[in-house]
Amino acid sequence: MFIDTDDTRELRQKYNLQMQKSGIKTFQDMNRIETEALESGELSQKYKELIALGISISQGCYG
Repeated sequence: MFIDTDDTRELRQKYNLQMQKSGIKTFQDMNRIETEALESGELSQKYKELIALGISISQGCYG
């Protein structure tokens, strides 16, 4: 039912790279926003991902 986390990350990186190469500025901006959001600051990346996981589970989004 669920895909391995590492497989999911690799798949996202693959598609993110394809979107980056498309030259569409929106994709580049979204990648920048995602990168900035996951940078450690007040919260580490680990806790940000756990919060996102909790939100997705509570909303019924498992992908």
